[in-house]
Amino acid sequence: MTKALKITFFLLLPLIVSGQYAFEKYPAVKFKAYNNWKINDTKDKVEFSQTISSFYKNGESLTIQLTSFKEHWFENSIIKVSKEDVEIKQFKENMGFNPIAIDTIRVADINGDGLKDLKIIAPYMGNGTASMNVKIIYLFQQANQGFIKISFDDKQYENRIERDLNGDGNYEIITMQLLSYQNHSYWNFNLFNFVSGKLVNVNDRHNYPILVQFLEKENYKITGKISRKKMKSFALKLPEAYDVKK
Repeated sequence: MTKALKITFFLLLPLIVSGQYAFEKYPAVKFKAYNNWKINDTKDKVEFSQTISSFYKNGESLTIQLTSFKEHWFENSIIKVSKEDVEIKQFKENMGFNPIAIDTIRVADINGDGLKDLKIIAPYMGNGTASMNVKIIYLFQQANQGFIKISFDDKQYENRIERDLNGDGNYEIITMQLLSYQNHSYWNFNLFNFVSGKLVNVNDRHNYPILVQFLEKENYKITGKISRKKMKSFALKLPEAYDVKK
């Protein structure tokens, strides 16, 4: 690195370090990423499959297959989960999986039960702020090696990593939506935990939701234009388009 680049880097470092949302100071779940999809694109459907070796505690592999049908692109896609090539679970999902933008599978124990879970982010492929529209899909592993599927709509430009705000090992899932209030636009962040087979809003434990004003520049600061008491009126009982299947 040249002397000039070093000076520029260290001048910008305080800005880089300070550029984070309030929840980003807490410990993040550590995902292992997999992006080795095998794609079968035919006239009627597109299939994506990927095998994760030694997924289960006993060393057995897991294969996940995503199938979207071209005639009804955003209806009844199928998620299949197999253990050692034997199908164990199948879920329907109202989302079209796009071969251009199919996302990495992320694996980690999100809810702190000692079992590996799966996370997929599937973009809707819009424009402007709509380009941030995504479907978030979790597959939470159960003690019987089956899964519970949780999915919902969200806004993301990258993976918003789950954070452990209270140190209990069950990482908070952070959702984001854009709302308008008194002629201003705000990002609205809510917190959820996966508990007893479903998502539960845990805003009250951490003084959430928080609102960050949408500006034509980077902004991470909780707004001072709205009281924290008023922010609570924007709490979501559940994320948008929430769906759970067992």
